[in-house]
Amino acid sequence: MENEMTASAECAQPAPEKKKKPIRIRPAQIILNAVTIILLLFTLFPFYVMVINAFKTPTQFLVDPLGLPTEWVFNYFRFAWEYVKSYFVNTIIIAAAEVVFAVIVNAAAAYGFSRFRFKGRDALFMGILAIMMIPGVLTLIPQYALVHNMGLTGSLFGVILPQIASPFNIFLLKNFLQGLPQEVFEAAEIDGASGVTKFFLFAVPLSKPILFTVGLTTLMGCWNDLIWPRLILLGHEDLYTISVGIMELTNMYGNESFGMGVPLAAYCIVSIPLLVAFFCTSKQFIKGLSAGAIKM
Repeated sequence: MENEMTASAECAQPAPEKKKKPIRIRPAQIILNAVTIILLLFTLFPFYVMVINAFKTPTQFLVDPLGLPTEWVFNYFRFAWEYVKSYFVNTIIIAAAEVVFAVIVNAAAAYGFSRFRFKGRDALFMGILAIMMIPGVLTLIPQYALVHNMGLTGSLFGVILPQIASPFNIFLLKNFLQGLPQEVFEAAEIDGASGVTKFFLFAVPLSKPILFTVGLTTLMGCWNDLIWPRLILLGHEDLYTISVGIMELTNMYGNESFGMGVPLAAYCIVSIPLLVAFFCTSKQFIKGLSAGAIKM
């Protein structure tokens, strides 16, 4: 009996606590964190300058461009919005069309290269990759001549059409699609699914992360594009995009008499949609980039 009580008492005793290992901070980690913080500050500093100077009078802007405003001016934002709101609509139409068509066209092309075997497939894909090596500036004149011959200059469709297909997006999507389980597509083929059915019912749902990445990068490129819309829409001010409209606004009001309050307020306004889009899709965007890197 005594032996049983002794055994139960020993079992009731708490187990000895494990000693926590001290956290070792390596010098390399400290240097890496310090460099990351410095790069972050360099990245955020222009945004800080943009925001604080959007509320300053011309005198404050010239005297102290880096300090906080002593007198906050909010009318700049109202004036800037009245100027850019029509350009907002044009840009949203162009961006929505480019994102939808870019995702569909590039994904379909990548699906064809990754899932079908046909004569000349590798040579054609290498030709598409070779286009990535050509600077975009060199293709402006041929693209403009093509759009002009099609009668699309001065129209939103002329801005949208050449921006849909992207060699880089095809390359990114192809590498991702090649890593999808082959068994899924083989099972669908046994069940009688066509190539189009397999693309929309299997390839697209399984590729959502990389499709979000393609869509967001296309949106950013469209939103920030200046040269191509300016070239195609020259003389059609009612069709200008945000980038072109803000350039005109800066030329008119970005001087010593008016200060930079109105243009900087416009920059702040047009930055909001991109920030919202990134925060809403950042998880999928990062996941798509990571997955695409692993597949490569």
